[in-house]
Amino acid sequence: MRLSTQIALSMIFAALFVGMVAGEAVRYFETSRLHRTLAERANLTISLLNGLMLEDIIIEDVPMIESSLREAVVRNPALAGISVSNERGAVIAQYPQEIDPRIKTSKFVQDVELEGEHFGQISVLWSLQEGESQIENSVAQARIYAVVALGFLTILFLLLVYKLVLFPLSIVHSRMSATLKGEPWSDLKLPRYASKEFLSLSASVTTLDNILIERTEREQALQLARKNADAASKSKSEFLANMSHEIRTPMNGVIGMAELMLETDLDRDQRLYTDTIAQSGTALLTIINDILDFSKIEAGKMTFENEPFSLHRALEDIVTLVAAKASQNNVEVSLRYEPGLASVFLGDAGRIRQVVTNIIGNAVKFTQDGQVIVNARGVVAGNKTELCISISDTGLGIPEENLRTIFQEFEQVDGAANRKFEGTGLGLAISTRLIRMMGGRIEVTSKVGEGSTFSIFLTLERSDYKLASVIDIEADLTGISVLVVDDLEINRVILSEQLRNWGATAITASSALKALDILEAAVANGPAFDLIIVDFQMPEIDGFELARRIRQNLNIAKVPMILLSSVEQTAEVKTRKEFGFSEVLMKPARSVVLKSAIATALNLENLDETKAKKPKAENEEDLLAKLSGLHLLVAEDNKTNQLVVKTMLKKAKIKLEMAGNGFIVCEKYTTFKPNVILMDMSMPEMDGLEATKKIRSIEAKNNMPRCPIIALTANAMKGDRELCLQAGMDDYLSKPIVKAKLVSNLLKWYRERGGSRLRT
Repeated sequence: MRLSTQIALSMIFAALFVGMVAGEAVRYFETSRLHRTLAERANLTISLLNGLMLEDIIIEDVPMIESSLREAVVRNPALAGISVSNERGAVIAQYPQEIDPRIKTSKFVQDVELEGEHFGQISVLWSLQEGESQIENSVAQARIYAVVALGFLTILFLLLVYKLVLFPLSIVHSRMSATLKGEPWSDLKLPRYASKEFLSLSASVTTLDNILIERTEREQALQLARKNADAASKSKSEFLANMSHEIRTPMNGVIGMAELMLETDLDRDQRLYTDTIAQSGTALLTIINDILDFSKIEAGKMTFENEPFSLHRALEDIVTLVAAKASQNNVEVSLRYEPGLASVFLGDAGRIRQVVTNIIGNAVKFTQDGQVIVNARGVVAGNKTELCISISDTGLGIPEENLRTIFQEFEQVDGAANRKFEGTGLGLAISTRLIRMMGGRIEVTSKVGEGSTFSIFLTLERSDYKLASVIDIEADLTGISVLVVDDLEINRVILSEQLRNWGATAITASSALKALDILEAAVANGPAFDLIIVDFQMPEIDGFELARRIRQNLNIAKVPMILLSSVEQTAEVKTRKEFGFSEVLMKPARSVVLKSAIATALNLENLDETKAKKPKAENEEDLLAKLSGLHLLVAEDNKTNQLVVKTMLKKAKIKLEMAGNGFIVCEKYTTFKPNVILMDMSMPEMDGLEATKKIRSIEAKNNMPRCPIIALTANAMKGDRELCLQAGMDDYLSKPIVKAKLVSNLLKWYRERGGSRLRT
């Protein structure tokens, strides 16, 4: 409903209401006036009758009174009736005798008195019919006048409202609609008589129009910028892919040939130089991977898997990997996995390993002497576990002012040009973003000169999936009594928790002397220990000297001992025999390895069953021998990479053909009839994707069995694997080529499909 209609209806209802109120007011005042007039006339009439009939009333001359009453009623039609009562209140005369009950009357009474004596009363019934008719006429006239007056005022008001309000408002509304639609409105102008409020509102519309014009211009600029950014992002991705290819291709030659050289007979200097080449190439590859990961995160193209994995096994792998390097700096790495904490979770094991490896690697790098402690704990919440993996070190520490900036890209605490510690400064930035994208966070606390603690908080869903890679030693250690000797408290706590979790009883000693005292007391008071676990590096008396003294004591000389050491030379067979150790394990020992060593040392009955379940590891020569008879076609345009593949597979009894581009690959496919094809993605004239599609077309056209094609590429961007699979490839190997992965993939596809492929 329009505003003008609403106002008109409101005014009409108001006029009707005012008319009703005015009529009732007139009725009230006219009724009051009528009663006053009738009272005056009644008093006058009674006074006249009182004077005429006073004597007749005193003597109660009824005929004379009735005659007078009749004459008064006849002469005045407004009188409905008159009655006279004596002093006792009895009616002595009345005219007329009966009064029409339909006639409304008003009664007036006056005493008949003479010189203070009361002789009776005269009652007059006055008709209201005429007066009420006049009142109704007055009320009707008042209502008509009020409605007409208000109707006129309503019309005038509506005209003024339209002129002063609705018309300017309609112009402002039209301007607003045109502004929102982006249409021109220059011909819509307010009249000169428009109020200041409408002029201000119109100015606001003008301002809004300017803002919208600016917004439209900004949106157009943003769309153009987005288009340019998309083009730049595409160029960046292409550049990174090309950069990856161009760098990884020669690196494949560097690392691959260095790996092959290490398999040859080299003197000390040659081996040192080759090791340096291999380590430098690996370091460069790490830097490239960091840059590519950072680019993928920036582009929003990072994806995560959600597969079952063993967190305990992953942490043990990482700690074992860095422990050797840490021992070179006299740093001991320890892992505590909270007893009772689930082992298998759902998540992206590769990315979690990447983050934890980066932080542990930093801890080892910035710790010159001391220890690095990895502590995994969790709180169960439904089917999920709120994990906290903390990495504490006794290293240099981080100044408070640098705590916020170390998680930023290209930032390092020692940021000077002559800094002692190398790196891109991307590791923590990538780790933080990866954990954040997985719904977690990383926190750090540190004191300069005392060390730092990085804590990874991540919520993962537990999995009941039984991983085949997680070997469970079934040896029962319940009731076994073990003495743990280690100068570091955290190591004693970790070993004690592991042993108690397996059902064994653990007693700890912080030094060799305390261990000897405990052993002597045990001999004196009861049965000796079933097993002793000894740390090698301890102050005053090391593990070797403690073992020698134990073997010299006849009461405890036969107790089995296991040596834990971070020094690689202690693991030699001569060391084990000389000091009577059942096993010598490198720190930190995996839980499954430690449990197996304990079972071996104690000659537990089901140990042989456990060992029987473990598959025997195959060496490189065995694997290469299984490739015998393989016809391998390698599509690679780079001569260095061709040489790397040839050299890696030279000991295998296979037939090997090289092709420099896609056209040659397709030609040799029909003549050479390979079992497996290694297909480089980037080649001149025809690339690997097109060559693969053509080969699949040849197979379909001639009803030939499918030949496995393994992509061989230096690209490492998201989507490369999908492109390969969409083109018809079966697997994917990235450069630099790792010999073990190459042999494993070839053997996998040779066994699965290539070996049974018919050659005609």
